[in-house]
Parts: sequence; C-alpha cells; structure tokens
Amino acid sequence: WDSRTHSDIFMISAAQGAVFDSLTVVAADGSLEGELAESWETSSDAKTWTFNLRQGVTFHNGKPFGADDVIESLQMHLGEGVKSAAKPIVEAIAEMKKVTDHQVQFILSDGNADFPYLLADYHLLIYPAGQIDEAISKGIGTGLYQVESFDPGVRFVGTRVDSHYKDGKEGWFDSVEIIAINDITARMNALLTGQVDVITDI
Repeated sequence: WDSRTHSDIFMISAAQGAVFDSLTVVAADGSLEGELAESWETSSDAKTWTFNLRQGVTFHNGKPFGADDVIESLQMHLGEGVKSAAKPIVEAIAEMKKVTDHQVQFILSDGNADFPYLLADYHLLIYPAGQIDEAISKGIGTGLYQVESFDPGVRFVGTRVDSHYKDGKEGWFDSVEIIAINDITARMNALLTGQVDVITDI
C-alpha cells in the first residue's frame, strides 16, 4: 500500500479509490473538491496555502486524523533515494507548518495557483503519523472501505466503513472486490458473462 510506487489502475482504484483519502479530489465533472481538507485559502501570490482539515475523521485502526498525519505523509515523498512520482510536487513546498490540530500551512518556493489540484495526485495519500510503515503493510487509511483481504496486484476485497464522512454521497456498496485480469479477452469475457460488474480498457 505504498502510494509512492502506485502506477496502475488496480492500485489506484484500491488505494485512492477505496482504502485511503487525499487532501483534495478531482470530481467526475473535473471540478476540485475537498476530501480530507474541507477548505483552503491562499495569499495573493499563491505561495502560502492554508488548508482547514476535516474534523471527526478516524483511520481504520481508530486513530484520529489531524495535521501531523498530513505533514508526515507528504514528507515520506522527500529525501535522498526516495522513489516517488510525486516527489516534484512535494519538493516545491519550502515549508510545512502545523497551525492547529486541524489546520496546516504550506509555503511554496514559487506561487502556484494549481497547488490544491496537485494534492489530489493519487500518490499523495494520507497515512497515520507514527504508523506509516504499519499502514503501508496493512492498508490503514481513512477511506470508505477497510481492507478485508489483499493479494498485491491480484485481488483486493474491502468492507464498507460505518459512519464515514462521505455517508450519503459515496460508498453505495457494502463491499467491493477488485480483480486484476490482464488478458484482454479474459477481461471482456468476465464482463459479458457477469463475473464482474465493471472493467477498464474495454
């Protein structure tokens, strides 16, 4: 569940789509919405960004979500030898500051009006601070679906989380199963015979 290495639709769907959340998310119509961030504002030069975080959110292991989780999750994309496709996004942040438990401030090296859009990148998932290694190993996020079983690159089964902040907006299934079917013919047959409900790359 290491988002720094995710590169295919299987892991993007399972991770950003089900188990984890980002600060922002691009909606189906292309507009930007807050996910773990409720709102944000910027300075006139678009260099200083302040994000107001959603309150009352917990990780699947019961840990409350807050500013420390955001900062530590972004910092994992930095450092020598770190391989992350989102490294250039995070490197553009000159300073990350915890203002309160539910407010973070980012000071960018240069102004960027698209910064909130960039935070919706599927590599920039939010993990529990102090427990990132465990979260990567077990899949502990704040998403709508908790990991029931996971065979990397093969199959993921997730169970719907009770009392989620997206209740009434998303998460209409009690459980989801994502299966990797790399063969085109087998994938089409699975759809046509009703073995699966949805496929990619028809």
